[in-house]
Amino acid sequence: MAVTVAAGIAAGPAFGHAKLLGTLPPADAQLQAAPKSLILTFNENVRLAVLPAAPQVSVALPLLTPGEYQVQWSALSPDDGHVTKGTFSFVIVGY
Repeated sequence: MAVTVAAGIAAGPAFGHAKLLGTLPPADAQLQAAPKSLILTFNENVRLAVLPAAPQVSVALPLLTPGEYQVQWSALSPDDGHVTKGTFSFVIVGY
C-alpha cells in the first residue's frame, strides 16, 4: 500500500532544494501499532495543499492494518521549478 504526500515549498528566499531531514514513523520502522499521523521534517518551509507553510508537515492517516507501507513524497521549489522527490517505507507488524 502506498501513502502519497505532495508538498510545495513556500515562496521566499531559497538557496537549494527542500531536503527531507526526518520522518515519523522513521524509515524502515517495524511498528506494533498503526501510526495516527505521518510527519515529514524538511530543511526549509514546505506547504502541503492548503496547509500553512512550515518546515514540518503532519498528515493524519486513516486506520492502517498490518502490512508494509511505502510513502512517496514530492516538494516543488517555486524559485526554480525543481521537484525533489523521495520514498521511504515502514511496516506495521500487528497489534
